[in-house]
Amino acid sequence: MLRTPNVRNGRIDTENCFFVSEETFEKWTRRAKLELGDTILTREAPVGEVGLVREAEGYFLGQRLMQYRADPEKMDGRFLHYAMRSPFMSHQFHAHGGTGSVVDHLRVPDCKEFLVPFPERHIQEEISSILGALDDKIELNRRMSVTLEDMARSLYRSWFVDFDPVHAKMEGRQPAFMDE
Repeated sequence: MLRTPNVRNGRIDTENCFFVSEETFEKWTRRAKLELGDTILTREAPVGEVGLVREAEGYFLGQRLMQYRADPEKMDGRFLHYAMRSPFMSHQFHAHGGTGSVVDHLRVPDCKEFLVPFPERHIQEEISSILGALDDKIELNRRMSVTLEDMARSLYRSWFVDFDPVHAKMEGRQPAFMDE
């Protein structure tokens, strides 16, 4: 189950999802199923975060999330995602956002009232192509950073917690990854 904490900075983080029974999954997906390229909007806590669905199989939306799907005849799905992240749309989200007893929120009927910028299809595709390439590069760099952090953490643990080089020297072996 995707929840509002899973949607941040244009991404949907599926690492910390809640898991539900098959019965609950079927109940929640009767009316609508996620598809690749759908855009998700948070209606509460916080209002106006947007994410692009890159994995749909086995996921569904929890409460306080809205699902948008571009009509492929009229709009590029990735363009819809980028348009929803724009300051123009953010202003609309916050203008419609009501104040609840604890947090701001968007009502479901208000989520149908947003005006999305709508240039010609070829312009949409150019915009989404450029921004998509940048997003793909950012995601690749993010994953590389995580990998490098994991490697550094393992090396630190090996050398300064487990003292692997010291144990290797004591056993008469050459420590791994170290010059003689």
